[in-house]
This record gives sequence, C-alpha cells and structure tokens, in this order.
Amino acid sequence: MKPLVRLLVALLVLNSQVLAQNSKPTKAVEPSWVTRHEYDYSNTSLDKQAEYGSIDLVSEVQFNLKDESAYYNRAYKIISEAGVQNNSELSFSYDPSYSRLIFHFIRIRRGQEIINQLDLSKIKTIQQELELARHSYDGSLSSVVFLEDVRKGDIIEYSYTVKGFNPIFNGKFSRILNTSYSSPLYNLYYKLIVPPGRNINIKNSLIEIKPEVKTEDGNTSYEWKISNLSALKLQDNVPSWFDLYSMIMISEYNNWSEVNNWARTLFPKNSQPSPGLKKKVEEINASYATNEGKIIAALRFVQDDVRYMGFEMGVNSHKPSPPNKIFAQRYGDCKDKSFLLCSILNSMGIEADPVLINTTYKKTIDAWLPSPTVFDHATVRVKLDNRFYWLDPTISYQRGRLENISYPDYQRGLVITDTTTSLTMIPFRDNSLTKVKETFDIPNMRGDAKLTVVTDYTGTFADDMRRSMNTSSNDEMKESNRKYYANYFDKIEADSLTYSSNDSTGVFTVWEYYSIHEIWKNSKGKKRVTFEPYVINGVMTKPKDVTRKMPFHLSYPAKYKEEIEINLPDDWQGEESENNVRCSGFKMKSEYSYKYRQFNLSYDYENLKDHVDPSEIDEYLEKYNKASQSIAYELSRPGSYSDDSPGANAAPSASTGVVLIVILLVIIVLVVYVVRRI
Repeated sequence: MKPLVRLLVALLVLNSQVLAQNSKPTKAVEPSWVTRHEYDYSNTSLDKQAEYGSIDLVSEVQFNLKDESAYYNRAYKIISEAGVQNNSELSFSYDPSYSRLIFHFIRIRRGQEIINQLDLSKIKTIQQELELARHSYDGSLSSVVFLEDVRKGDIIEYSYTVKGFNPIFNGKFSRILNTSYSSPLYNLYYKLIVPPGRNINIKNSLIEIKPEVKTEDGNTSYEWKISNLSALKLQDNVPSWFDLYSMIMISEYNNWSEVNNWARTLFPKNSQPSPGLKKKVEEINASYATNEGKIIAALRFVQDDVRYMGFEMGVNSHKPSPPNKIFAQRYGDCKDKSFLLCSILNSMGIEADPVLINTTYKKTIDAWLPSPTVFDHATVRVKLDNRFYWLDPTISYQRGRLENISYPDYQRGLVITDTTTSLTMIPFRDNSLTKVKETFDIPNMRGDAKLTVVTDYTGTFADDMRRSMNTSSNDEMKESNRKYYANYFDKIEADSLTYSSNDSTGVFTVWEYYSIHEIWKNSKGKKRVTFEPYVINGVMTKPKDVTRKMPFHLSYPAKYKEEIEINLPDDWQGEESENNVRCSGFKMKSEYSYKYRQFNLSYDYENLKDHVDPSEIDEYLEKYNKASQSIAYELSRPGSYSDDSPGANAAPSASTGVVLIVILLVIIVLVVYVVRRI
C-alpha cells in the first residue's frame, strides 16, 4: 500500500474507534410524542408474496421537527427456515457527527412468550463505509445486533430513535416517504409533528392519499396509514428514471429559488486563491491565448490531476471543501472538483457556475417538490462567446475541443447563480460514435485466417476507452477483447493490441490483431463461415418481458458504424443488397457488396432515444427481429473443396462454364444423331 493510502486507512480506523467509543447507542423508553399502535399479526394473505423467508408486518416512521428526531418501529415474521438464516441480524446506521442512536426495545414474540434481545453490551458498533470502493467516506456508524435463538414462526419487533438532523440544511426539513415496495407489507404508518410557525408542502406521486391532520400540544401532526401493500415488481431493464413505486414528498422549501439560495452559501464566489492555486491560474493564462484553451486546460487539470475521493461526514455531505484545500490535497468528490473548477475559471474572468444534478431520475424531478436532497451529483456550466457548455469534472481523460467534450444525458439541473429560480433543461449534446472495421484475411480453405480490427472512438466512447487503457494493462485489455470475439470464433488467439489518442480531436483509436484457426465449420456437407456485426450485436437488446407495462431501457447515446471486409483466396459469386430497418427506438442500415475475391459488409446502427414506451414495444420487437435476422452473411462451399483439390483455384463462376460445355456437347450429339437419322 502506498504511504498516503496507509495513512488514510489508519485515520479511518482511529476515527472509527474514537467515534464508536464516544457515540455508542443508548437505551431509553419511547418518546412521549410517539403514537403507539396495537397490530393484529394473524393476517397471512400476503405471505405467498414473501421472499427470503420472512414477511414485513409493521413499518412505522414518526418525525418530530422541533425535537429533530425520527422514531422507527418495525416488525417482521420468520416464515421459513431460510428466514432464520437471512433475518437474524439487525443493523442500524447513523451519523455520529450530528445524531445519536437510542434503542427502545428489541424482542422476539414466540406465541405468548416475549423474549428480550436488547443487551447494549452485545451490540457491535462499527464504521462500515459501504461506499469505500467508490472512494467515498461518509463516517456513518452501524450498530449491529445478532439475534439469538431465532426460530421459524418467530415475530421480531424492535423500535429506536435517531435524534439529530443534519445541520447543513439550517433547520429545514424535507423527506420522501415511500408508500410501495418490492416486497409485501401489512401495515405502514407515517407521522409528522410540525411546531407552530413552520409550514410544510406535501405532494403525492402515483398515489391518492391525504393525511389525517390533528393538533397536539399546539403542534400540527400529519398521519398516513396504509394496510396490505402487495409487492410491486419491475420488469426487466427499465430506465433508471422510471419509478414504479409511489411516494409522499414533504418539503419546507417553497420553490427552487429557496434551494438555490441555500446552495449559494455553499459555493461562494469571493474566495481568494492561495499562492499555489494562484500560480496554477497564472500558468494556464500564460500557456493559452484563447478562453477555450484555458477552459480545456483547467478542466483537464481538475479531471486528471485531482483524484476522486470524498469525505462526506456531517455537513460535508453537501458542503464542498474550500478550493484552496482541494488544490493542496489534490483530491475531492464531485462538489469539491466542481467548486475548484468554477473557482479557477472565475479567477480568469470566465463565467462558470456549479450545477446540481440527479443522475438517476433526470428530468422527472420536474414533478418533485423543491429540496436540496433531490440531488446526488454536482457538475459545471461554463459560458463562452454567449454559448453554454456543460462539463463534468469527475470524468477523467476527456480530450478534444470544447464542443466535442461529452456530457452525460442528465437532462435537468439546478444552476447555482444569483438569479436562479427554476430547474434548467440541459440540452443533449454528445457526438459519441464507435467506428470499427474488421478485416478477415483468409488465404486458403484449410481453416487459418487473420483478423485485424481498427476502431475509432469519439465522445463518451473515447472517454471510456481512455479510462480503460489507463486503468487496465495491455494484456488485460487484449484478453478481454479476445474473449469477446471468442463468442464467435472459438479458436482465436490475440496477437497484439495497440492504441493512440488524438488530444486535439478527442478520437481514440485501437488496433487489434488476431489469428483464427478452423474458421471454416463443416455442416451438412459444406464448409461454412458466418460473418455478422460483432460490435453492434452487443448493443442491440431485446426485452425478456415482451408484454410490457413499463418502458424498456436502451443504451443512449449508441451510434455505431461497423464494416467487415472479407478477403478470400479465389473468386466467388456475390450479390449486392441493402436493408433498412427503423422504428421509434432505433434505426439500422446494412449493405452487402462483392468484388473480385472480396466481400464488404457495412452496418450503421443508432439508438434514437433512451427507452421504448410500452405502446411501442410491438413495433420495436418486429423491427428488432427483422434486423437481427438479416444482418448475418454466410459463405459456404462443398465440404470436399480444398486448396489441394483439382480446380481448387478456379473461380466459383467457372462451374457455370463447365455446365455450358456439357450442355453444348449434348446438343452436338443430338444434332449429329438427328442428321444421321435423316
């Protein structure tokens, strides 16, 4: 391990030990403001939908805004032996920098017997860091309880309170309350206690439900009760933004302007650069004459020289570190890197602003209540010559001119400026293209062949390839690509792989060289070999659930040009043809041509959007089947044909001449016969 990594791990372990020692969970009676319920556990109508050997009986969450507390009450039943194995451990997470975990009870209900399982001395509190693989550290603790003597038929009940809200939101509350799940639930209950002088906004999504509103000790309480929730299952391969599950949105923010004003305090523009950062800005200014060159240089520095790593404990979950600190330590997460890039560009007089993004739900957040918790990512918007450019500082190894630098299809964003009042539509701009040429040199009919693959990547595809080549060895990439073609040619060997990157255009080119043995397969008395668009085959997708009630996800952007050149040992017969297939989801053009000893197969494929609507699925499947059935091209010859066979080097068309000669001889014989008869 490198010294810095060892130091970070040591600090995390020490921090974990200190926090665990000072923030151990405690035990107390349930808060007086909590509403308690008695539940009937005899209902078994949903048990048949249960998975992993258990069924959820109760899920309660109650919030007290004045007390800054969230109370949880859960109950589930073990219905099989598998449930004992899968559900005998409980884990409770909390951030010790601003919250405390308080247990009320953990017990097993076995018939009329109540078995206490709450023993603080047996609770293990650890710092798991579940996002460690993604270089993100949030400092949260997990208290783990190992239940003892769990049996089939047992009902597990527990309740606890997490006291303390994240201070980064300055006392404002927002939350999403889920009202449907992928597993069944018998009883769902939510309660929200709001003190005088505070107003909340409530909005439903995919559910019609109104809260029961009461007045309690001068506070206003909102209650939601739902029973017998059946499990909802997603069909295969739905887009990330598609949400089948209903929810109740709650927010004290009245509009996006308020969220923007909150975010402005996190990304101040008046910070003074440190001597080191100032020197970096001066270097960029001196090295590039145009603002475009300065923007690209600053972007590359933040993308490639400031590695991704985030410490998101407490307020740092949303607040970026100062640019001077990020520059000095040379690491940061998305908000840190975006803040640093904005600061560098602003120092050079170039307008640049942070942009808050939801990478999963994209434009569907238009229908959500305004809230800071809507977002999970930060990027940058730059203005140059009255035109906006969108940049993501967390994407490494981007190259090319500013107009060619790709930006993911995030669709919506909150641009943090002095005047922002709403979400901004982000235009889709991606020139990504994969252009591949596969050349098969087949010198004879014995079975050996050479394959040369030359691929040009642009846009997102080029970014991905540069990243892969920088993080994987040449041997790893060579073997990975060999395995891909081995799906079509089982006896293929990778000879070499080279690549180059054009930093001016952003094009990334890869050359691959292969040896193929036994390319000809004997079938039904013939030697055969089939060619098809190997790269495009990996892009075209077909749903497993063909009767769709949900949209079907398509890779987007996805634009491919694939050319296959087949060089043969002698002349063949070939026909030219062209096929065009198009629907709302994709379009594909395939062309086949032949000239002396050479076949050329050409394919153009493009996905036209990121999904297929359920109403479009029948057309999509029809066109998919048509495209997939017409893209393969087979060459065949009699199985006895070889380079050693008599006439092996003769062109296939010569066989037609032999037939004509035979016919002519027959005619001559007939004429002679007829003349003699006369």
